[in-house]
Amino acid sequence: MKSGITEAREYLSKMRNAIGDHLINPNSIYYGKDGNLRLARECGYALNDFNTEGQQEILHSSYGSIYVIGCNLKPILDAKQWITEMSKQIKQVA
Repeated sequence: MKSGITEAREYLSKMRNAIGDHLINPNSIYYGKDGNLRLARECGYALNDFNTEGQQEILHSSYGSIYVIGCNLKPILDAKQWITEMSKQIKQVA
């Protein structure tokens, strides 16, 4: 059974804490535009563990609650770029 909205909110909280300064630290693999896109893809891959409600909660909340905060309120990507990159990682069920 896939995780739902409660677990999605917990994921957002834990990811916000885990990011720390990785988006603004020049020595981090998540620094700069390419690094920011990498983090979006990695967060997007995690969406596969959540049901549709959980996925939507993460997609719609992660830009502000994970990314913008992690960038110290100076994001390189806009919300559309972030969500698009995350969405690419959702596995399509045939």
